[in-house]
Amino acid sequence: MRHYETIFIINPDLDESQTNDVTEGVKTAIESGGGKVLKVDPWGKRKLAYAVKQHGEGHYVLIVFESGPEFVAQLNGHYRITERIIKHMVVQFEGDLAALTPSHTPASQEEEGDSTDASPFEDIESEDEDKGDEYI
Repeated sequence: MRHYETIFIINPDLDESQTNDVTEGVKTAIESGGGKVLKVDPWGKRKLAYAVKQHGEGHYVLIVFESGPEFVAQLNGHYRITERIIKHMVVQFEGDLAALTPSHTPASQEEEGDSTDASPFEDIESEDEDKGDEYI
């Protein structure tokens, strides 16, 4: 069994109960296909980077699951026939399974991190300020 993560975007015109029904449908599809759902993380309604099926927003849901590699094609088929899902993606999970977090860093952890990453930019800005009118 391999670990996968899937993110799908649900039509923004649906209410919360309908959105939950779509999410439960995906969970049921994973479990009926022999998989095991490890984490469900609804991200809520967010603005899309570009219009998808004439929608500028969508309800994002992330699911981390365990299944055989042959099931991914079945899950993609489920997404294609579910009209309420406007966009989807399934990739192999590369995060820490013990923490069950995806490979990206949540914004709250970025804020708590040390500020050493910002210091090179501050040094560059202070060097530019010392040069005066040289760039004008």
